[in-house]
Amino acid sequence: MPRSPKTDEKTVGLRLKSFIIFVMTPESKNQIFFFLTLFAGIFILYPFLDYQSVMATGDHGRDLYAAQVTLKGHLPYRDYWWVYGPLMPYYYALCFKILGVHIPAVLTGKALLALASSLFVYLALTAALVPAGLAFIGAMWFLLFFPEFFITYNHVGGTVLLSALTYLAIQYFRQPKTIFLYLGLLCAVVLALVKINFGLAALLMLLAAVIGADFFCKNKITREKLIFYAAAVLAFPLLVMPVYFFLLKGLPTYALRQCFPYLGAYTLHHTPVLESAGALFQSISRAITANPVSFFMAVVVILCGARAAQLLLTKKTKENIPVILTIVFLIFFYIINLHEFLASGVTYRLAWSKPFAHLLMFIVLGIGTRGLKKWIRVLLYAALALICAVQFLNTNSSIQASKDPFHYLGVERAKVFLGNDPAWIDTVTQSVGYLQSHLKNDELFFALPYDPLYYFLTDKVSPARQIIFFDHEFIPPEQEKATIADLENRRVNWILLSSRQNSREFGLGTLGKTYCPLLGAYIAENFETVAQFGDWVNEPGWAWDHGTSILRRKSAY
Repeated sequence: MPRSPKTDEKTVGLRLKSFIIFVMTPESKNQIFFFLTLFAGIFILYPFLDYQSVMATGDHGRDLYAAQVTLKGHLPYRDYWWVYGPLMPYYYALCFKILGVHIPAVLTGKALLALASSLFVYLALTAALVPAGLAFIGAMWFLLFFPEFFITYNHVGGTVLLSALTYLAIQYFRQPKTIFLYLGLLCAVVLALVKINFGLAALLMLLAAVIGADFFCKNKITREKLIFYAAAVLAFPLLVMPVYFFLLKGLPTYALRQCFPYLGAYTLHHTPVLESAGALFQSISRAITANPVSFFMAVVVILCGARAAQLLLTKKTKENIPVILTIVFLIFFYIINLHEFLASGVTYRLAWSKPFAHLLMFIVLGIGTRGLKKWIRVLLYAALALICAVQFLNTNSSIQASKDPFHYLGVERAKVFLGNDPAWIDTVTQSVGYLQSHLKNDELFFALPYDPLYYFLTDKVSPARQIIFFDHEFIPPEQEKATIADLENRRVNWILLSSRQNSREFGLGTLGKTYCPLLGAYIAENFETVAQFGDWVNEPGWAWDHGTSILRRKSAY
């Protein structure tokens, strides 16, 4: 029998009611906003798949070259100079394998890791009982003001692992299950293969979080917990160190120092801890007063922080204990990940701690707005969402303005728009074109002092293991002699010298004078300049005022 109109209306009404109930439950809201974070993240990151704000022939060239030769079977450290953990060259080599050997493949791989980081940020915030809507805004804020090293493609691998470990620690505060601990330990082990000192810091973070949570929550020390502690103690000796030992075995002492400059007194920058701490407070002050938006956020966070402290300390409910633990340990995580900055005073190394500051900010906002009138919370959320929207529009507008022929590096392996000055792009294009038209397929060239981007763009392999030559590398005579022997044995008839061979920048120096006198004399005696491109007048910069000279062996023709 056909149903009556009243029956149909009743069915529709019940389904609508069920849907509304589903949407309004906290768990459902979390799921909905998780997928919103995913889709919005894709939307935000999509313009970066063929665009990079700045590119350097040195640091970015190093990363691209590492992935290229790793794809060919070369090993980090042993076959080519490398200063990070061995994992990321393999990750980007996989991107090349799947997407093709060009820069957009690396940018796509980087975007995927950034997207994963934002999802873990969202999960961490919701685990800390931040409302789903605010957690979504927090994840978008993270992407739009991304705490990322601009000088390398590798740091994002550390960011996603730190974000994941933080989420797992917060989950353990809520539910003390050992599965969260083992997954966190896995994150620390993998992070050690991205950058070993931060992997060790992550292990310390995890152990401190577990011990602290068990102490304050009076969790029992079970047999499973003792097994975890044993696994945590043995993980690095059994899983991490053998990898490094295999890759580093047989390398001379000077090569080891050059591959791990931040683990000893071999680093370029030395700054007293108190001086670095002062620089940190100055950096925070400048960030707060940089613009009206930053000042507004600082005021809101301070006010919410005061209210959050009052709520958490006066109402010590069972629900609030995990939140208090989260805040305490995020502060600890922030401090411990400052270790590289505090030792060097180099500002961009603050990026390792910024994810924790970001999480703290939105957790404080979530707690501090509890119990406030709905219109106040709606107004605040709308203001934050508006800031995100304006930031996205400004960033996207800047990217689209740079997507013109003058900012396009059209070399076969590049195919990317850059924020670099067009003169820099012209120099790279002309230099690559000259090398490709004059070198035979089996011929190699030697790029120095630090320009491995040209190896990548021409699909060539460096004739020497070392690809960076500056004062701060402390190249010993035996390494110079080994490099010269490589050039002779491989019959290298071409050399590319960039304008950074003579720089007033601290730690760089002048090739042949302040560093590598033997190599400088060898080049001067055996090679002559046949072409020159770019800027040889202004002081060379990291990614600007770039000039190149192409040299040919005198006896080759």
